[in-house]
Amino acid sequence: MKLEVMINWTIFVALISSATSYLFMKYGTVEKIILHLTDFTKEDIRKVKGLLKWKY
Repeated sequence: MKLEVMINWTIFVALISSATSYLFMKYGTVEKIILHLTDFTKEDIRKVKGLLKWKY
């Protein structure tokens, strides 16, 4: 059963990796990915960046 679980996780990680690679090839930046896949605006992203800079 352990081998089966490892195979499942390997497939899962490969799928996530492929999807991430595709998104970066298509859109180029995290900001563009977020703008295309969500209803966030550039203003929302700017606010989040400001909060992250303040917090970290």
